[in-house]
Amino acid sequence: MAKILVAGDAVIITSALALEDIKTVQKYRPKALALMGGEDGKEKVFVINTTSGVGGMNAFSATFSGETRDEEKLATITMALPEGFSGDVETFVKEKIGVGIINLNKLEEKIPAVLEEIKAEESAILSNISVI
Repeated sequence: MAKILVAGDAVIITSALALEDIKTVQKYRPKALALMGGEDGKEKVFVINTTSGVGGMNAFSATFSGETRDEEKLATITMALPEGFSGDVETFVKEKIGVGIINLNKLEEKIPAVLEEIKAEESAILSNISVI
């Protein structure tokens, strides 16, 4: 489950997933990073992305650009509070990214199974390769 930390003027979202794992799914199963909904269940309601630039989050997407500095290397997003912000930070964060966090958590529950499928397929492919 993703976590939110507010430190000074920074809002840091930390995923339960490693940045490299998200990149792996993005490469091999990009559709698995989309939460589908709407009337017919065919509309993208939330997506997870990665970028080498500045990440961000809203109700419709989470774009991760960094990772924690520990061994887990969990994906992170660091956003700044608006300049001069002086209101209730919990209410602001809840209203700004609360729906996004709920949707991110839904996708994070599904991704480990997708990663296992990818690893199994990769192993099967490698077992068919002989280098002489």
